[in-house]
Amino acid sequence: MKRVFATSALIIALAAGSSAMASGPDHKHDHDDKVKTKAKASPKLSDFIELPALGVGSVAPDLSIAKFVKGDSVSGFEDGQVYVVEFWATWCGPCIAAFPHLSSLQADHGDDVKFIGVNVWERTKDQAQRIEEVESFVAKQGERMSYTVAVEEGSSMAENWMIAAGQNGIPAAFIVDGTGHVAWIGHPGGIDKPLQAVVDGKLKSNSKNAKKSVMISAGMSKFSTLMRSGKNIEDARQIAKILVSEYIGEDPAALNAVAWMLITAESKKIGIVDYKIAHKAIKQACEITEWNDWSLLDTYALAAFKVGMTDEAIKWQKKAIELTPADDARALKELKGRLAEYEG
Repeated sequence: MKRVFATSALIIALAAGSSAMASGPDHKHDHDDKVKTKAKASPKLSDFIELPALGVGSVAPDLSIAKFVKGDSVSGFEDGQVYVVEFWATWCGPCIAAFPHLSSLQADHGDDVKFIGVNVWERTKDQAQRIEEVESFVAKQGERMSYTVAVEEGSSMAENWMIAAGQNGIPAAFIVDGTGHVAWIGHPGGIDKPLQAVVDGKLKSNSKNAKKSVMISAGMSKFSTLMRSGKNIEDARQIAKILVSEYIGEDPAALNAVAWMLITAESKKIGIVDYKIAHKAIKQACEITEWNDWSLLDTYALAAFKVGMTDEAIKWQKKAIELTPADDARALKELKGRLAEYEG
């Protein structure tokens, strides 16, 4: 439905140590204690990730396009012009759900920003057939895709942008600033504030905030990979905690993504500890949005149910259903199905 595709505070290291013996200090113990304390130091995000070749501050790769199927062609990044390069596929539900949001942002920013939706990872290998299918798909979207749309040349954009940046899930968006450098990478659901900051000149590709987004992007990618594989769940758990406490605590979309992956994971290693992390994370997201976003409330209700707060789950799932658009039959069906589970 809404996700592809966050939590408790960082683990505080326990200070190892013991009282000195009556006859005097035990220097061996003192040395061992220092080693233990150092070994139990709180983990950092950098302990778990490797920064990709393409990141914030990098020169944006060239646009390698087979055909622009909607809007004006873009041959390169012009000085002084801000761009959003967003990646999607016809089979990707979350990508399709993001179309109206991107269209709204294009309308709001007008000529200040050029949005380019690039089709990648399509299952049709023949280039001509792929272009034809994408053209038909885009035509049916109508005003839901009110921005420039293109089909990559072969797999060049996926390789030079997505893979180079360590992005393994779509939708994904890159903001290219007026100097032709990547200023932000992330899910289009969280692009509003950084995009406005880039337009206003408040977020530059070499700024501290921009570098922080590199860590967030790499951390989210690593977390997603570990959760899908079901391996090294303890590392995934630590990454989730660090992301929420230090990096994404004010980003509802990112908090929601982390929480949803934790509470819907199929790994047998996932349990109540992870559900509590998810509950705390999605609660933060709901508080930020003043409990008025149906998609977040749906996640919150499931997290509450997972930690045993059934009445809370029922209360907020009903609220989520009330706020869900009446014409979104698929979402309403899913939400009502979960409510029935909670009430049962």
